[in-house]
Amino acid sequence: MPAAQRYALLVIATAVVTVMTVSVAYHAVPDRAFAADDFQWVLNVRDRSLSAVAARAFDVSASSHFYRPLVWLLLWSEWRLFGFDARAFHLLSLALHTLNAVLTGALVYRLIKAQSPLAPIVGFTVTALFVALHPAPFEAVVWVSAQSELLAALLLLLASHCWWSAGSSDQRSVYRWGWRVVATAALALALLTKESAIIGLPLFALMEWQAARTAQQRPEWRPLVLPLLVTGAYLVVALDVAARNDLVRERGYGFGIQVILNPLRSLGLIAAPLPGVEYGREAWLPLAGACVALAGAGALFVRWRLLRKGAASLLTGFLALILTLAPAAPFTSAPDSRYLYLPVVVIALLTGAGASMLVEWIISPGGTRSTGNSTVERHILSANSRLLLLRVFVGAATIAIVTLIGVLAVNEIRGREVRFAAGARPGEELRLFAAAQCAEADFDRILVVEPPIAAPHVDAIIHLSCGARTHPMVVGMGDVERELRPNTLVVAFDGGFPRELLRTPAE
Repeated sequence: MPAAQRYALLVIATAVVTVMTVSVAYHAVPDRAFAADDFQWVLNVRDRSLSAVAARAFDVSASSHFYRPLVWLLLWSEWRLFGFDARAFHLLSLALHTLNAVLTGALVYRLIKAQSPLAPIVGFTVTALFVALHPAPFEAVVWVSAQSELLAALLLLLASHCWWSAGSSDQRSVYRWGWRVVATAALALALLTKESAIIGLPLFALMEWQAARTAQQRPEWRPLVLPLLVTGAYLVVALDVAARNDLVRERGYGFGIQVILNPLRSLGLIAAPLPGVEYGREAWLPLAGACVALAGAGALFVRWRLLRKGAASLLTGFLALILTLAPAAPFTSAPDSRYLYLPVVVIALLTGAGASMLVEWIISPGGTRSTGNSTVERHILSANSRLLLLRVFVGAATIAIVTLIGVLAVNEIRGREVRFAAGARPGEELRLFAAAQCAEADFDRILVVEPPIAAPHVDAIIHLSCGARTHPMVVGMGDVERELRPNTLVVAFDGGFPRELLRTPAE
């Protein structure tokens, strides 16, 4: 296939992935408002200058939860550009998600070594659609606060492309080191975006081993010095911040049985993205994940002992999957779908590679040379005909199954959007209600009675809507009378909508 046709097919595949992501699966997301932590992030950057935000973001001593300075800068930039236009925030999330899907497909395209030029293109398309349409990492796409997941994945994918370019390049050593420097810089930016990017260094080591195995050479470990230094410096900062992290001090992390159960639970969430399971609370999820792990081990055994080829590549993929599952393993509570973005990317790589191998088998040429024996040739032709029919049947069945899975995935994404929007609605309704009330009067206090949203989110919403002077407070119905002061507004929720319960006059 000429290079022009090949690139044209890649452009078409990219367009299909974009349309399927933005217009089909996530079509309702841009119309949704902010939710949960979104209000807190917006409040943190709203009234600060760029210099103040940068100083706060990069100040290690000021960080008491996680060290993510690039997320501060990203959200500050979005606020300055878009204000309260949540649609623009969501469109940026969708753009990042689509770009990640395309970059993942491009990585498969570069990794696959096939005789047919069609196999890598199919691998690209399957991989990109897998990332774009898998329901498991849904919250990372629709939650503005989770843009850290998308941006960190983007930077890690760019770093992986650069590192692979260095290992597969036939150019002079200076060019290879140039690629490695760029890859290390992308890794550093990823670390400043999300702590899970700590897996970048071992991923580089896996790619170095894979490239050396492909070239039938010994791995060269010296290039890992650069990312090792960057990762080591980041660890010093991250451990300092972790010492002040409330979740760490309250033992929100540990090394008990959850170190095994959480990765299995995550695999279960990916393998069975059923309605209502996105929060990872179902007891059967670790069992489903164990079945997936056993199936993977079986596939590795078959390749190693029976087929005797491809085992090393499959092992590399499994090790990469383990690395992406590791950051959520110590959680004492069950990890939900927010933490599945990178594992889905790795599984998409494995799926795309498998799809390419299947295409290579289906379209591989058959036939044999003439033997001069008509009886033998008739048997050979009959066998070839049966094999051709088998290939056609397998190809048609695979297309039908993939199409069905795609339809189910889109429906599940839309279902999760409906459920997520319903959960996020009270926060946006409170923001609109508080903004309207504070436009009429300057309240000293706003009491919110038993809201269906978390107290920190209520505080952020009131401060965003009414300013820093107004003091918000979440109370129970029995505490309202005790907390009443002059110039106080009391708000209660009815069916998810806030309403004025009473107000006191100013002194």
